[in-house]
Amino acid sequence: MKLLMDTHVLLWAVLEPDKLTAKLRDSLEDSGNTLFISAASAWEIATKWRLGTLSQAESVVRNYRLALDGLAAIEIPISGEVARQAGLWDVAHRDPFDRLLAAQAVADDLVLASGDAVFSQFEGVVLLS
Repeated sequence: MKLLMDTHVLLWAVLEPDKLTAKLRDSLEDSGNTLFISAASAWEIATKWRLGTLSQAESVVRNYRLALDGLAAIEIPISGEVARQAGLWDVAHRDPFDRLLAAQAVADDLVLASGDAVFSQFEGVVLLS
C-alpha cells in the first residue's frame, strides 16, 4: 500500500508514537507499504512552529530530512495541478494544508494516513485511520 502521511501522523510517528492508533502504527511499520510525505507537511510544520502553535516540533523543523529518513519516507513535491485541485474543491473545509494533502492523495493514488475524519469530505480520498 502507498500511504501519504497526514502532518499530524508524521509528527506523532516521530515525536509521540503512542498517539498513533494500532492500525496506523502497524501500517507505518509494515515493510510492504511505501510511506510518502507531502512538501505541504514541511510547510505546515515550519509555519505553525514559527507562529508558536507547534512548539514541540522544533526537532522536526531543524532535522526534517533526518525525520523522513528515520521513517524511510519519500517526500513528494506539490504540483500546479495538485494546487489547482486543492483550491477548486467545493467543500466547506478551509485549511489549505489539508486541502493540499487531500488533492495530492487523489492525484498520486495514495491512501491518506490520518486520524482526521475531515478528509472524508473530499471526493476520491481513501482514508486509513
